[in-house]
Amino acid sequence: MLNLNQKRSLGITLGIMEDELRHLESLIRIGEQRNLFSHITDDLKAEEKPLLRVKIERLMDNLLSLKASFDLRHSQKELILSSIVKSTALYLVVALEEALSDRLKGYGPVEPGLKESLDPKLREMISIINEMNAMI
Repeated sequence: MLNLNQKRSLGITLGIMEDELRHLESLIRIGEQRNLFSHITDDLKAEEKPLLRVKIERLMDNLLSLKASFDLRHSQKELILSSIVKSTALYLVVALEEALSDRLKGYGPVEPGLKESLDPKLREMISIINEMNAMI
């Protein structure tokens, strides 16, 4: 029914859906979380959580059914943890480089002391990430 490109496109969409459903499942299981730069408040009622889990399970069953029905085995992602670490490290380095004081000029005047207080910490973080990358 589907050509190879259509299978790939559908597989990518369904794979993203699977990833997001698993993330939601994890958030529901963990509940309230307090991170450094975010806080997730668990406002779900106790009786809502099992109902949501059932819905997520039904959606996962549908994903499995679609994969089998449309022969989406070619859409299986093969992920290698070292590659994930390396690509995440690269992304984080670029993000930190974009936060250096000279790059913040685009958001308004930069205080003179910022280069001495912000940049060394960011550069230290970049260095640690590069060390992590070199370990693999």
